[in-house]
Amino acid sequence: MKRASQLALGTWTLLALVASTAPAQPPGGPGGPGGRPGDGPGRGPDARFNPIVRLFDANRDGTLTQDEIAAAAAKLKEFDASKDGKLTADELRRAMPMPPGGPGFGGRRPGFRGRGGPPATEYENTPLPKDDQEKKILAAIEEILEGPRFANVSTGDGRLLRLLTEAIDAKTVVEIGTSTGHSAVWFALALRSTGGHLYTHEIDPGRAKTAEENFKKAGVDDLITVVPGDAHETVKRYKEPIDILFLDADKEGYLDYLDKLLPLVRPGGLVIAHNMRHPNPNPDYIKAITTNPKLETTFLLMEGAGVGVTLKKR
Repeated sequence: MKRASQLALGTWTLLALVASTAPAQPPGGPGGPGGRPGDGPGRGPDARFNPIVRLFDANRDGTLTQDEIAAAAAKLKEFDASKDGKLTADELRRAMPMPPGGPGFGGRRPGFRGRGGPPATEYENTPLPKDDQEKKILAAIEEILEGPRFANVSTGDGRLLRLLTEAIDAKTVVEIGTSTGHSAVWFALALRSTGGHLYTHEIDPGRAKTAEENFKKAGVDDLITVVPGDAHETVKRYKEPIDILFLDADKEGYLDYLDKLLPLVRPGGLVIAHNMRHPNPNPDYIKAITTNPKLETTFLLMEGAGVGVTLKKR
């Protein structure tokens, strides 16, 4: 079989992946976050969730025309770096386009090398403690990860929480969903500098107790108040402005938390929501944060669980 024939046969195999690689429903329902009503799978904004479509979609309209399908074999041949008439998985990975928004929105996995770009791992780093107390807190974070995991955030997500909190000089942070306290300790790293306080809500008594023990080990228990009980009820206690609201509890309840607490989030404050990619987020919540002209939302770290960061405009 000639090289061109081999690659042409591979084209149909790859095009068969289009249906299997497209998500049944991107975050936020049809069209994904920021999508337009009527956008369907494989069309419009949804195309960014399917790298196979984007690889061959020359006119960037979100669909593959007959001409684009016919040209696929020639395009595949361009990716045959070894010129041996075969296309390896690594050669195909190198050819895959970056999704819109870069690696922060459905982006590359660590170590993925795009065409002409350095491996993502070259940009990875670890937190560097500025003093002994911060060193103790970071050690406690590692210890928490070695214990019961439950629904903790990833290290990357935790670092984002710390950066955002310190960047806006947050004084009052409200967290819905303590789990074993991993995210709360990341918040505490920033609150040491801002002079702020975290109020974290947990419905499970066992997890709340574990979290309190972890806070003491990290030496940040004076910065954190654990509020036990059903947060849908306990959040009614708040009357003062909130700088950051962090949602990481029952996904179907995100909209209720937003409705109750957004009026208290100060102008210039943030609503941060975990699990914007998986588990599936509440589409009503996505709609609420992306269609309100008084809010500005972006989605970050979507190669993992996904984080939605919403600014309440001034």
